[in-house]
Amino acid sequence: MNKYLTFLLGALLIGCSSKETNNELNQINIEFSYSIDTVMVDAKDHFFFLNWGLGISDLTQGKKLLYNLNPESLLLEVVDLDALALAETIQLEKEGPNGIGAGYISKLQVLGNGNLILFDFNKIVEISPKGELVKKYKFDKNTLSGYEFGETDVVSYLGTFSPDGKTYVGQLEDEDFRKPAKGLAIIDLEKMELNFVPTDAISKLDEFRIMLEMNGNAMMSTGEDSYTKFINGELILSNSAMNEVYIYDFEMDSLLHKTFEASLTGNERIKNFPTQVDTQEALFASSNEKNKQVKFGPMILQKEKNLIWRISTDLDRMIADSVVTKDVVTFFDTDYTMLKEQPLENYITSSTRFFKDGMLYSFMNLDDELAFVRLKPSIEK
Repeated sequence: MNKYLTFLLGALLIGCSSKETNNELNQINIEFSYSIDTVMVDAKDHFFFLNWGLGISDLTQGKKLLYNLNPESLLLEVVDLDALALAETIQLEKEGPNGIGAGYISKLQVLGNGNLILFDFNKIVEISPKGELVKKYKFDKNTLSGYEFGETDVVSYLGTFSPDGKTYVGQLEDEDFRKPAKGLAIIDLEKMELNFVPTDAISKLDEFRIMLEMNGNAMMSTGEDSYTKFINGELILSNSAMNEVYIYDFEMDSLLHKTFEASLTGNERIKNFPTQVDTQEALFASSNEKNKQVKFGPMILQKEKNLIWRISTDLDRMIADSVVTKDVVTFFDTDYTMLKEQPLENYITSSTRFFKDGMLYSFMNLDDELAFVRLKPSIEK
């Protein structure tokens, strides 16, 4: 989900030590056209959990299965993407030998071996594809070496794992969020060693965070999306507010920072909206004003073409008080050199997008039924 309110978890990262480069558009002769269709998923007698827009879902490495979790009932839905049909449902347990514990899961990741990672605010649990408990992860000064923890330092449990399950990346934060977070915690899970990487790659987004305060207390906030992904073995950080990417080099222990210049969208969000409000109505009004600006999507690998796609939205025009947006796809090579921009017409955008069989799938809720819009590209260099 890209627009739901969260409890105030934000803190600031400091100390960016990245090498910075500017990457203007290196327009090459890419001929890009596409066709679009929509396919339904056979739910059989089941009603899919779509309230969060597949916000707690992920795919297996071969893109055959999609796992979608209902965080309220802990029912795990398994979709066969080849057959476009529900394969099975798995009821997860809070207690017992396979109990994942109480709490509220907000993220799901499928590892390369098929196991599932469930992320709660204060814990991480690994389960088998059938819902059996495999492992619980605890990251603190008692379990990790390689870093001297400060008195209030904690590792965020809302990070990401490498596909092989050997590395975890999260933020190094303050336990009460009263101090700025210090940077990234990159953990070797075989050695349980923490490598600290100072960066403002995520913290600088806090200037766009809109906070609701009532009676002097921070109640809710809504901020930007940050995308931390492993692509072709590299750790990639990007975000929804700025036209940029960070690439972490594991061998050199360094961040490469690339910025880009767009011609079809804005290059970054501008803080021309209130960031401190005292009513929910003001929060929604400020969010709506912010969302008139450019919003960059995550980087998505198209393996068949060795291309990185990024789909962004921006204001096209206003019709009275209604916002009409436009969608733009930007292509990068696997060194994150910007190659081409092109508008997308008649495309349904979603925060859940992935490539399968050479087509870009985008989630669609079609009359409370699970569907996907499929973009079939034709690309010639």
